[in-house]
Amino acid sequence: MAPPIASAKATLSYPLYAADFDPHNSGFLLVGGGGGEGRSGVGNKITLLNTSRKAEISEVVDIDLSRDEDSVTTLAVARSSETSATALAGINSSSAEQQAGRNEHLRAFRISYPPKRRTAADGQENNNGEVLSYTGDTKALGKASLFAPSSAAKKETYQRVLRLSRARKDSPLRIGAVATGLAPEGEIVVFDASSSRPSEDDVRGRIRLGRKEEAGDIDITEGRDGEYLIAYCTDYEVYLYGLQSTTKESTTEPRFIYGTPHPDAFAKSKARPTFRSLRFLTPNLILLLQNLPGRTGAELLLLDIPRATSLGEIILRKLLHKAIKSASGLSTALLAPFDLTTQDKKQHVIAIAGADISLSILTIDLPSGRPRFTTHAFLPAVHPLQITGLTLSTFHPPPNVSTAPPQYLKLASISMGSTVVVHTLPLSPYPPPTSKSASKYPPRYVLTVPGRPSESAQLGFSVLVSIIVVALGAFFLQAWTEIRGGTPEYLGAKGWLSERVHGWVARPYMFESVDTPIITTKLPEVENVRERAMQMNAEVTDRAQMVRQAVEEAVRKGMPGVEDVRSVLPQMPSVEELKQKVPSVADVKRYVPAAEDIQNAMPAMPSVADAKDKMPGLADVKRAMQDLPSASDLPTKLPPTDQLKHNLPNIHHVIDSLPNLPSASALPPTSPHRLPQTPFRHLLSLPRNPPSSSTTPTPPPPPSPSAPTPTPTTRPPTQSAGKSCRRARRRGGGGGWCRRRSGRSRRGRRC
Repeated sequence: MAPPIASAKATLSYPLYAADFDPHNSGFLLVGGGGGEGRSGVGNKITLLNTSRKAEISEVVDIDLSRDEDSVTTLAVARSSETSATALAGINSSSAEQQAGRNEHLRAFRISYPPKRRTAADGQENNNGEVLSYTGDTKALGKASLFAPSSAAKKETYQRVLRLSRARKDSPLRIGAVATGLAPEGEIVVFDASSSRPSEDDVRGRIRLGRKEEAGDIDITEGRDGEYLIAYCTDYEVYLYGLQSTTKESTTEPRFIYGTPHPDAFAKSKARPTFRSLRFLTPNLILLLQNLPGRTGAELLLLDIPRATSLGEIILRKLLHKAIKSASGLSTALLAPFDLTTQDKKQHVIAIAGADISLSILTIDLPSGRPRFTTHAFLPAVHPLQITGLTLSTFHPPPNVSTAPPQYLKLASISMGSTVVVHTLPLSPYPPPTSKSASKYPPRYVLTVPGRPSESAQLGFSVLVSIIVVALGAFFLQAWTEIRGGTPEYLGAKGWLSERVHGWVARPYMFESVDTPIITTKLPEVENVRERAMQMNAEVTDRAQMVRQAVEEAVRKGMPGVEDVRSVLPQMPSVEELKQKVPSVADVKRYVPAAEDIQNAMPAMPSVADAKDKMPGLADVKRAMQDLPSASDLPTKLPPTDQLKHNLPNIHHVIDSLPNLPSASALPPTSPHRLPQTPFRHLLSLPRNPPSSSTTPTPPPPPSPSAPTPTPTTRPPTQSAGKSCRRARRRGGGGGWCRRRSGRSRRGRRC
């Protein structure tokens, strides 16, 4: 993650459209803009700002421009010294002069700097120590018209782009280029910017564009053998133009080096990405800023031009932050002296302005076998309104890195909301002067240390470490709860400890604050119930602990009976089988009478009063009890025991004759030995007392005429069971039961 970046902000009185740092002194920033022609209340101005302090921006000089002319659209510092600077600005003439065919769009100004070594402020103190405002000396040097006269009926051409070549201390020569905007036919004019008063005589070349074509951006760099390379881009194409420094006017044609490919014929959308800006990193590498169609994002492209006669090839792409739907500006800075004779690595700083009023800062090290973009910082919501321009200061490394003070790179951005924001980016020497590799490699300044992982890599590493820490914590927590017996076993952590340690750790969870009542009361009954409940809770907890320990001990030591229990458990019916065997509620309701049926049957039942009338009273029961013989009279009325023994057959004879008796089913219906089908209620009507010996026995009731007359049959008592069975089969064909004794047991055999 990038360190905090210091910033300073200032708000001016007019909207800003152009800005540029002094190439030799990054403490001065030149900005320009205004309300345009005929707009009352908002003037057109150029302001010199002091940006030497990290947290403060102060105004040094204000240049008031004519309100009858257009506002400042482009601005660049062409030459500078310790006392003054010469600036070139793009300002259109008034509408009347444009209609007359005169549009002096290129203006030159000289701005004097305040004297050095003043007080802490940018002004001068009087005798009382008060700071007086500084009124700098400004002068308009000249104005010129470099574009060809427009043939359109309505003259709307303005200076859209102004770009100068890199400023060098050892050479005052600089090449400039301007491009038209809103012209019927676009045009690029290359001129000599070394003069303080540019004119038509300083023109070095003209590039005619197609009808309704405009140059979106231009950049200039120095090539080998005194050649200047000029690259410009339209919406879909990139061109390269060469110019010799010794040639008065070049007649060469621009060369096409790259174009945005057309979409596939079957693609739903035919829109293509458009180029917004470009910058030279080296004479063979061009950085392109491209907006994707439909405001879906922006990306950086690195275009390689291997030879002077070949087409370029994209060797690196970088999709910008997802918050940037489209980009509006690009600026670069080299953190090393510009030298084409050495192949030492140099770091380039890239700043991009997004349409969402954000700034992106990236770096790239060149030359490199596999170059890559490294995101240094993303600064959201820098301005209140749309960003109209941004620029990076020119960095001049000190000669002695070890003794030099801290070095900084400044990034300035402006907006339509009249705000200026300057970010101060701290630079660091690499390798550090105190390291061992400093003696092998010459130290250089970098914004991002080479080899440092990008923000995405750092985020991925942080997420990975967080996942590992959370997983380890969950693992140890699960193991601890398994050992304590709080969760089912998944890891088998109980077997990791010895018996002694396991017995000390494995304790059931209990509430420590169980003695603290939730609700206090003064009723003794409630207190007794609470105390009893606490005692029962403690007893249940102790017994559960004892049972659990005993079961664990039995399982651990393999006591007899545990395996039997384990073998029986799988044979026990499951809950589903028990549900199938147990009758459902519907079946029970089917066999149990409903409550309505019981209520309907209740009126037919006799009442309690009727039952009392029909039942005998207590007096009747007492009278009947008096008629019963007493216990002393029973021996006199019963026959003697000897007489009973004489009259009753011997029990052994009865048992021996039982197998010879036919069964009830074997007897024919007409047999006299078969009992009549007498109802049970008729048996209840028989007298309870047996008839006496003197009384004549009551003959049985005569059979009904419809009933068949039974035929008496006799059978000798000594007949065997086998013969009885065969005889029974011959008689009726039915099966009966035959019994015979075999030792002490008695068994039956089905005939």
